[in-house]
Amino acid sequence: MRCRGIGRFAPGAGQAFAVFASLVLLSGAPASSADAPPIEARMLRTTLSIGESTSLEILVRGNPAAEPQFVMPAGLDLLSSGRMQNFSWVNGRGSSETVFRYEIAAAQAGRWSLGPFRVGLGGQVLVAPAIEVTVTAASTSISGGSGGPAALIADVEPREPYVGQPVILRVRLVQRAQLAEDPQYVPPATPGFWSESASRPESYYAAERNRRVLVTETRTRLYPLATGVQTIGEAVAQLALLEAGSDDPSAWLAGRVPRREVVVKSTPIRVHVRPLPPGAPAGFDGVVGVLSARWSADRQRTSRDVPITARLDVRGVGNLPLAHAPALTSDDFEVFTAATDDSFAGSGQPTPGRRAFQWTLLARREGRLRLPTPRLVWFDPVKGEFRSLDVPALTVDIGPALAGGSGTSAAFPLVFVENDVTPFARYPQPWAFGLAGVMLGAAFALLRAASRPSEDAGERARQRERLRAVGLAQGPDFWRAADEASSWLESRGRPVRAIRDSISAARFGGAAPDETRLRRQLIEQLSALLPAERRPLPLRIAACAMIVAAIALVVLFRGGASDFASAGARELEIADTAARGGDMDRARAEWIRLWKEGAREAGLAARLGWAEIRSGSVGPAAAWVLAGEIGDPRDPGLEWVRQRVQEAGGLIGASGGRWPVRRLEWAILALLLGVAAGLLWPRRWVSLSLLFLTVAAAAMFPIQTYTLRHSGRAVVRAPVPLDSAGLELETGQVVRIVERQGGRVRATAGRGVTAWIPVRSVYAVEDLR
Repeated sequence: MRCRGIGRFAPGAGQAFAVFASLVLLSGAPASSADAPPIEARMLRTTLSIGESTSLEILVRGNPAAEPQFVMPAGLDLLSSGRMQNFSWVNGRGSSETVFRYEIAAAQAGRWSLGPFRVGLGGQVLVAPAIEVTVTAASTSISGGSGGPAALIADVEPREPYVGQPVILRVRLVQRAQLAEDPQYVPPATPGFWSESASRPESYYAAERNRRVLVTETRTRLYPLATGVQTIGEAVAQLALLEAGSDDPSAWLAGRVPRREVVVKSTPIRVHVRPLPPGAPAGFDGVVGVLSARWSADRQRTSRDVPITARLDVRGVGNLPLAHAPALTSDDFEVFTAATDDSFAGSGQPTPGRRAFQWTLLARREGRLRLPTPRLVWFDPVKGEFRSLDVPALTVDIGPALAGGSGTSAAFPLVFVENDVTPFARYPQPWAFGLAGVMLGAAFALLRAASRPSEDAGERARQRERLRAVGLAQGPDFWRAADEASSWLESRGRPVRAIRDSISAARFGGAAPDETRLRRQLIEQLSALLPAERRPLPLRIAACAMIVAAIALVVLFRGGASDFASAGARELEIADTAARGGDMDRARAEWIRLWKEGAREAGLAARLGWAEIRSGSVGPAAAWVLAGEIGDPRDPGLEWVRQRVQEAGGLIGASGGRWPVRRLEWAILALLLGVAAGLLWPRRWVSLSLLFLTVAAAAMFPIQTYTLRHSGRAVVRAPVPLDSAGLELETGQVVRIVERQGGRVRATAGRGVTAWIPVRSVYAVEDLR
C-alpha cells in the first residue's frame, strides 16, 4: 500500500506511521546535517506478507544528477517512484536534500537483500548499505488485544531476564477503524530500566480472528538495573475515529469532522528480574551478554620512544553500552587512558553490537616485552555462568629509541656511521654501459667474420686454375684449355660464340686463327668473373675501434668520486658530527642545504627522515622516505628509517616503489646483454631479442625515476576526515594527487577512494625534489 498524507483514507501505512511519530521524537534530537551521512536508505517496513507493499526512501544530502542505482531482488517488485527536493538556509549557509521514494511490493516468500544503493554526487559515488527484507507466505497472526476499533498491546522478551540482560519491549497498535486525525501517544514508563531510543515504527497487516487489521510496531531495548519485580507502565494512545456516515459530504458542511474520540491503553507488564549468581570473579563490572572478545596491537615491533596502540574488541548481544573499560596494567609499559569506540545494532534490534577499548602504551625498556591481557569478566545468561577473556598475552619487540639524550653520540644511528654517503657522486650510466656492450658484441662479430674463410674460396681457386691453363698452355693443350674455358663462360651467360667458333675451326677444321688474340679475349672474360678477394684487415680495424670506444664509454660513465663530491662528503661529515653532538638544528639545516643543491642520495633523505621521526613528525618523515626511493635502492639507512616510520604508523598505503636493483647492477646487466647479442650473431632472432633486453635494461632505471617523480605521491600531514567516503586519512598515510585546483587537491587513497582535500593537508613528494 502506498504511503499517503494524513487525512481521510483507509487505514494504511502512512497513517500508522503518524501514530507513533512521537516515539521517534522521544528518542532525542536528530543529528545535525554536518554529522549525518551523505546518503541514507530506509524502509517503512522490512517484514511483509506476499501481496503487501511498503515505501523505500533514499535520502541524498545534495543534488545528484541521476537517480540512485540499486539491485532489485527477485522476490520484490518496484511499483512506482518519485522524487522530492528540499532546500534550507541556516546561519548564512545553504543546504539541499533530495529524497527518492519507491513503492516496493512483496512477490515471493523469502529473505531478500535490497541494495546496496549507489548515487553519483560531485564526482564521487556515495553508497548506502543494503536492507534485509523478509517476505512471509501468509499474513502474521495477532492475538491478545481487546475488542473495539483499536488496541495497544505491549510485551517483553525475555520475561525473566537477569539484571543487566538486554530486554526487548515491543508495543503494537492494532487498528481496526479509520482515523480522522493524528493521534496523541504517550509511551510506557520504564522505571528500573536503562532505556535506549525506540526503533522506527514498522507497519504491516495481520490476521486477527479471520479479520485483516493494520499493526504498527515499535521496539525499545531495555536494560534492567535492579533485581526483583519491575513494572513497565501502560502505553496510552488517544485516537480520533471517523463516525459512521462520514462518507456523506453533507456531514462536513458545518466545518466539523464527524468523529468520536477513544483512548486505548496497553496492559502494564510485570518483569521478574533475576539476580546474578553469587561468587562473581574479580574484575566483574556488570557486563552481561553472549559475547566474544579479541585482543590485538597495531604492531609487533617498535622503538622505545614510539608508542603502540592496543585494542580490545568486544562483540555480541549484551549490555555493551553500559560496559566500562577493563583494567590494563603492565610493569613494562606506561599505559595511558583508554578510548572507546562503539558500533551497535539499530534501535530495538536484538542483533550483535561492538564496543572497542583502545589504549596507547609506551615501553619502559628495550627487549621482547609481554603485554598482558586486560581483565574482562562477563556473565553469560544463556549458559548461566561467569566467563573471562582467555586469550594469550601479546609480545612486542622493543628496539632502541629513535631519539637519544642531548649531547650523546648514541642519538646518531649506527647504520648511518657504517654506510658512507657521498653527495654529488657520479653514478654509472646504464645507457652508456648498454651501448658499450652492443659495441663490444659487434666487435666480436666482426673479428669472427674476419677470421672465417671466404665461402667462395674454392670457386676462386678453380677460376685461377682456368686462367693459368689458358695463359700458359701452348699448341693443342691451349686449344683444349680454351675450349673448356669458353664452355664454362658460355654456361655463365657470357657472349663467347665467336670465340668458340674460332676454337672449333682451329681444332677440327684445320684453320689457323690468331692464338694471341683469342688468349687475351679469354683471359679478359675469365678475369671479369673472378670473385673479389676478401680483405679482413678493415674488419679487424673496425672491431678494434669499437672495442676502444666501448672501453672509453665505460671509463667515462662508470661514475665515481670527484672534487665536487669530495667537498660534499666533507660537508656531510660536518653535519653528521653536529648530529652526533646533539645539535640537530644545525645538522638538519646542512642536510637540507645539500639536498637543495642537488645531492639527492637515498642516505641523505634517510638522515632527513630520521630527523623528523625522532621529533615525532610522522608525516614529513614518511615524505622523506618516499623521496629517498627515487635514488639508488637498498640503502641501509633508508631501510632503517622506513621501519621506524612504519612502526610509528606512517607509510600506510605505500606501494609501487622502485625495483631493488641499483644503477650499477642495471649497467652491468645491459653491458652483458649487449655482448651476448654480438656473440650469438648470426642467430638473428636470438640476437635481436637480446638487443631488445639490452635497451630495456639501459632504460629501466631512468624510466622508473621519471615515473616516481611524476606519480603524484604525497603524505598526509594530519588526520583528514573524508565525509563522502566515511573514512579518515591518517597521519603519514600515502595518497596520490591526481589533480590540483587552487588551495585543494584531489587525492586517491586505495582502490576506489577519491576526495578533494586541502593542499595544506599533504606533503607532496615532488615538492621535495
